[in-house]
Parts: sequence; structure tokens; C-alpha cells
Amino acid sequence: MAQSPSLVELSDFLQRCQAYWAEQNQWPEVEFDEQWPSPCQRSGAIDGIITWQPEPNPSNVNFDNIAAALECQIHPDISAFYCQWFADSIPCTFTSAEVNKYPLELIQAWNQDDFERLQENIIAHVLMQRRIKQPDTIFIASCEDEMQIISVVNETGEVILEQLGKGKIRTLAANLPEFLSQLSPAQ
Repeated sequence: MAQSPSLVELSDFLQRCQAYWAEQNQWPEVEFDEQWPSPCQRSGAIDGIITWQPEPNPSNVNFDNIAAALECQIHPDISAFYCQWFADSIPCTFTSAEVNKYPLELIQAWNQDDFERLQENIIAHVLMQRRIKQPDTIFIASCEDEMQIISVVNETGEVILEQLGKGKIRTLAANLPEFLSQLSPAQ
């Protein structure tokens, strides 16, 4: 099976993040929950906090169940984006000619249980989109304004800034690889 371009771009971005964190000597942190372990954990808990780093998902997972539940094909970039890595939300900045330094957090699954929860949330989001007669979009990042998300339009692969319940605000990139190439790591 050929590797999706978005997988390459996501891997490149995660390498940039790890280099940035190492240079800053500041790895991302999250509250430790012994009931919610992850292969991403990099350290033991100190004062209830652990450091983490992205780790490849060793499972052979896909979005076939989402496609079946929604009775549609899922854009291959979306599957590549969510099925290859485990990580907590990744703080970063999107920069383009039209958008100057837009802070966001890429969404990833922390562990296999979180991956299953993520799939349920994606299905619920798409069903909501259909109810309000909006195109099927699949979220990939959260924004400072909690009513906005970064999404991929399932039919075209276009990456958009979206207002929850209202639809597209603007196009950010023609596709996910282009979007990922315009991200910079942040703390």
C-alpha cells in the first residue's frame, strides 16, 4: 500500500516538533492518569505530571468502520492523519499569506481507547453537519475560540477554518499535506 502524502507531512511535522522540544529542553506535559496509559509517556509522574512525545501507533487501524457508519468513503488523508500516531493534542501555529500566526492544537489519539472515542466523536460531528445541511467535514485541530475548529472537507480534502454549527469561515489550504507543511511547533 502506498504511503499517503499527508502521512509524510505529518511525520515531518512531528519531527520538527521533537527537534523544537529538544532544543527548548521542554517536552510537552500532561497530567498523569494511571487509568489512561499511553505509549507516548516519556517520564514517570512528578507531582502528577508526565512528559510525552508522539509514538507510532503499532496497531493496523483504519477508518473503515467510520466509512461504514456514515455510508461514505473517508478521504485517505484523514485516515493517514489519525491512524499512524499516538499523541496528546499538539500545540502549534499555522502561518500562511492570508493567515498570520494562527495558534491551534492538532488533535491526535492518546491511546487505543482514545482512538475509539475519537472515531465516535467524528461520526457525531459528521451527523450533526448533515442535519444542518453542511458538507461532511472531519475535525483535525481545535482553536483558541472553542466555537471554531480546523477541519478537512471529506469530499475534496480541502482544509478549512469552520464555525461550529455555521460552516466554513475560510479555506486554509488546498489539502492536508499543504496545511501540515505550514505548521510550526509551539509551547
